[in-house]
Amino acid sequence: MLLFSTWVLMAFFTLLSSSVAGEELFEVSVWPEWPVVEAGKALWINCSTNCTYPTKGGIETRNINTTMQQEEAHWKVFHLSNISQNTNIFCYFICSNTQKKKSVNIIVYRPPLQVTLSLQPAWVIVGENFTLTCHVPNVVPLENLTVTLLQGTEKLHRQTFVTESKALQDAWLTFNVTARREDSRSNFSCHAELDLRPHSEQLFSASSEPKMLEIFEPSWNNQMLIIIIITILLLLVFVISVCLCFAYGQHWRQQRTGGYGVLAAWRNYRIR
Repeated sequence: MLLFSTWVLMAFFTLLSSSVAGEELFEVSVWPEWPVVEAGKALWINCSTNCTYPTKGGIETRNINTTMQQEEAHWKVFHLSNISQNTNIFCYFICSNTQKKKSVNIIVYRPPLQVTLSLQPAWVIVGENFTLTCHVPNVVPLENLTVTLLQGTEKLHRQTFVTESKALQDAWLTFNVTARREDSRSNFSCHAELDLRPHSEQLFSASSEPKMLEIFEPSWNNQMLIIIIITILLLLVFVISVCLCFAYGQHWRQQRTGGYGVLAAWRNYRIR
């Protein structure tokens, strides 16, 4: 009898210890695992646990308005509003006097809503350079943005950004191109893409209004050519005339100076 009682007592303590150990192995999960939200918008977060009898649970955030909407013993749903920047949140539960947390990072984005393209100058001569400038205002995260300059459907230049910033920023892309004869009347545009994968399946894109470039090739008509030739000939006649006048004047002066010298020598001879 004593042996049976001892066996029952040992079995009870074994069951109790296994139950407590099982509670200590509980987990906390958060959904969504990769929360993504547009700047200034709201987000729903579900915190849950596999603990059989959790005593307490909740969420920890900073600078975010949080309201619990629904709850059961093993899960709680929270509404997070007016999210303006990337931040970490923590879901926690207490089970058998043990607290466990699960953290996730909320990624805040702002899609490219406006894309503008400028051409400087608006018209050029073949062989001269012109500048394409693309501007994408108020976009985040900048490191997920790609800006592409297009000539028709042909890609001229593609740029990604490595700057990591939690605040809204403007993206700029400047590219210099040499005008070719075949570029005349071409449409240039700028395309921006914000790719949030793999955290989200969302892909945002926007394009600028196309800009047309006027390219001119220098050409001279017959009338202009005749005017240029006549002008050159007149300049040559003028230069030649000036040179002849100068040469004749020097020659005449030398002749006069030479005559006076002979006459003076003859007079000196007669006086002697």
